[in-house]
Amino acid sequence: MNTTPERGTALPPIPPADGGRMPPAANTFGDFVRFLEDGQFDAELTEVMKSLAGEMANAAIDSGGKSKGKLTLTFDFALEGRVFSIAAKHKVDLPVAKRPKSVMWTTEDMRFTPSNPAQGHLFGVREVGGAGGFRDA
Repeated sequence: MNTTPERGTALPPIPPADGGRMPPAANTFGDFVRFLEDGQFDAELTEVMKSLAGEMANAAIDSGGKSKGKLTLTFDFALEGRVFSIAAKHKVDLPVAKRPKSVMWTTEDMRFTPSNPAQGHLFGVREVGGAGGFRDA
């Protein structure tokens, strides 16, 4: 009798020494994430998502009701013999605060200026004459 499994097949489960139940295998991606780091990765992601949602809500208030964010999960798998090592990472891209735009022109020597060099000055600094002081109306 051959007790070695064929290539690509899993070994049958061995019951725990204490007679208790073995944890079930991950049937879904959610199960898989909950198993990572003994549940700590799942708990951390829950807090990260809550924080992201709060940041997005604040950004939406400041930007007319819309905002964007991003949560990226990365799983690095390594196999040694029959044992998988899985390193899980996450990256969060928070909404970028909307900044006002500036309108500028360039001068002949390509320096930026807030006033149109091709337009004459309608207003500016000028001398205001008069006696000064208070007067009765």
